[in-house]
Amino acid sequence: PQLLELIKDTDPEMFETISNLDKVILKDGAISEKNKRLIAMCMSANQQCSKCVDTHARAAMFHGATKNEVMEALFVAMLVGGAPCLSAARRTIAFLKGEMDPLEFAGE
Repeated sequence: PQLLELIKDTDPEMFETISNLDKVILKDGAISEKNKRLIAMCMSANQQCSKCVDTHARAAMFHGATKNEVMEALFVAMLVGGAPCLSAARRTIAFLKGEMDPLEFAGE
């Protein structure tokens, strides 16, 4: 994301701090990285950050989440945050439904 690129360019030390924070918090612990990514995806949907939803959905699937788990987690986000959560997840949902090329969803 653009904000991280700006931080990296203007304050490399802060960028490293933020990057390490992600690594420390999201690694397997009492909660698996897969489930932490699903939680982060839901919170991102609630905050209306579409790119963040996509990023965390891809990471959750990389760590073993199924398409059904991702969709069910998004339903939980909708329960708490309302229908706008699904709007923030429209690219992820399109991918889950097979309506988006996997390479496009991966950002390649």
